[in-house]
Amino acid sequence: MPIIKTLPDRLRQMVNLHMRPAWRSIDGAIARGLAGRLAAEDSAAKTAVIFGASDTLADTLGLHKARRLRLPYPDFTLDNLALLTDEYDFVVTDRMLHLSDNLDDAGRETVRILKPGGWFVHVATPLDFSIHGNIDARRFTVGGLRTLFPHSRIETGGTALARWAVGRKNADAPPIEPTLTTRRARYRWYRCRPRPARVGVVTIIKNEAPYLLEWIAHYRVLRFEQITIYDNGSNDASHRILAPLARAGVINVVRWRDRQKKQRKAYNNARRRLLGIVEWCLFIDLDEFLVLDPGFSIDDLLPKEPDVAGIVIPWRFFGSSGLRHRDTGLTIERFLMALARNDRHVKALARLSAVHTMQIHVPKSYDGRLIDLEGNTIPKRSLGLLAKPAGGPARLHHYFSRSWEEFLCKRMRGRGGLQERTRSAHSFDAIGPGTVELRDALRLAPAVKQEIARLREIVGRY
Repeated sequence: MPIIKTLPDRLRQMVNLHMRPAWRSIDGAIARGLAGRLAAEDSAAKTAVIFGASDTLADTLGLHKARRLRLPYPDFTLDNLALLTDEYDFVVTDRMLHLSDNLDDAGRETVRILKPGGWFVHVATPLDFSIHGNIDARRFTVGGLRTLFPHSRIETGGTALARWAVGRKNADAPPIEPTLTTRRARYRWYRCRPRPARVGVVTIIKNEAPYLLEWIAHYRVLRFEQITIYDNGSNDASHRILAPLARAGVINVVRWRDRQKKQRKAYNNARRRLLGIVEWCLFIDLDEFLVLDPGFSIDDLLPKEPDVAGIVIPWRFFGSSGLRHRDTGLTIERFLMALARNDRHVKALARLSAVHTMQIHVPKSYDGRLIDLEGNTIPKRSLGLLAKPAGGPARLHHYFSRSWEEFLCKRMRGRGGLQERTRSAHSFDAIGPGTVELRDALRLAPAVKQEIARLREIVGRY
């Protein structure tokens, strides 16, 4: 999609991407006030959470040895961090605090993820708060900061052009509950105007902002022409990605209320919405990535027989690769260890005109027959579970657990197919780290990264 940068686009992008002019007075004030401030605490055994474009500030603070976990915006926002509690040594942000929807949540989340005795540094300018009127600039004063960061000792400094807060979490600070579990989701309006397409994909999400751009880019690279996402009451930064992409016509998004059998009802709502518009539709989760054998395309998978209502594609479970912490690289690059063979569970690429009712995995009521990738007819009573694992030129890489940290965040949001249920921690161990290396998704990585860059530019424009 071409991106034309008109003057209004450029002005809007400067506001949305929060690009600070290279003013020597601001940089000089920060350097004089904060140079080497955390150098004595720096260690290769420690980890610093670097939010947004804050690497320069981390360098100024003297953090040269600590491992850096760089969290991009808007995949992550300070007021809703999908990270472990009491786990990290530093949090560093340069002009990011004002991008929060709620400053109190941002303060609590900053302290929550730090180990007792961990340090945080926030730098802001009055201009940031002036542009973004949803945040009261008086909160970033000495008096306001005392209540913003609980269980912490805080020092403040700066000039009229730049202010900062340096704090340390108390050694006896009690655990703080993540906002992922406490914050009420706000009403969001999204654009949904599907266009005629041969192949589309539908998913339902909740609190999966860190994975949205990769998943959308993956299916655009595979030439899925319509991508429809149901937002099931996300309270994280998902709307900051979904809304701009929907306004640009890249995806369709539907706000979906939390209810009984919410995933099944969302799929059937999508079937009705897309009927007569999209011919074939894949119904999957956001942790499922379709991978085709070399030389195959999505068109090659579509059955030629008119009586086929859908083709089922097997899962291939991927484990944690032994990782405890999240990272922000591609899922398909970070997790290469899978179980030894395909699973018996399958998901359906369905011909919408032949389907009457969708289950979570496959159609429940349909005209004609379902087949596997080898052309065998699937019994109607199977409901997405085959008698034995199927082969063929495609599979759904199911990144069920990812790292331990990411799995715990997944548990917090509950399960889409069941009401008020969470996955057992034992399910993480059941998959384990994986037993065989499977690298067939890696050939898609360069194209996916290019597409992510294009999507980020669209998000910045809108």
